[in-house]
Amino acid sequence: MKFRFIMLLVLVMFLLSACGNESGEATENIQSVSLKDVDVLQIDHGSVKLNVESADIDSLEASLLFDDNGPGIVMDKSKKKIKIRLKSDVTRILKIGKMPQIKVRIPSDYKGEVLIDGSSGNVAGSELQTHKLVVKGKSGNISLDFAKFHSDISVSVSSGNVKLSLNDDTPDASWLLQSGSGSRSISIPLEDHQQSNRKTEGQSGSGLYKVNLKTGSGKISVQ
Repeated sequence: MKFRFIMLLVLVMFLLSACGNESGEATENIQSVSLKDVDVLQIDHGSVKLNVESADIDSLEASLLFDDNGPGIVMDKSKKKIKIRLKSDVTRILKIGKMPQIKVRIPSDYKGEVLIDGSSGNVAGSELQTHKLVVKGKSGNISLDFAKFHSDISVSVSSGNVKLSLNDDTPDASWLLQSGSGSRSISIPLEDHQQSNRKTEGQSGSGLYKVNLKTGSGKISVQ
């Protein structure tokens, strides 16, 4: 009896998902907010792909690209913190190939902490100009491309590849790369270079900013 109920529930969810945006056209839900006096910007992308970039804009912009009429994004605001998250929708589990994507555009002059959390789903950063960036996840690939590097960076994932591009030949950074299994490569010349089976350490430039990249299973690449 319990099994039949579960199967019926799954069937209903599938039918509901099929009755979404029948036109097949992707729609976009956009919200914006000022980051004045905000010390922490947290982005919880759950299990969907996150695209994040720095841009010459006055306010933060967050948008959700989706192919259905499901829930959008939520901005939880407090005095010094803003959290962006995706409204839960269990029917999206059945929408294979139609999972939404979150896009966040951060003002280039924002100097607070950017904290990215996710259970799974890839993270792609472009034209970044953050001052403190933390990325945490269970699975999914992380790709971060900086336009101007002046940031502490911490990336920690249980499973997935990590790729970092700083567009700077001699960034002022102290490096710690850790991988449980998988290769590590860094094209930037390092001073005090130390390497073991699971760890790569060193310094470039003045070593002002701390860059810690860690994956339990996956490759780490720094350019």
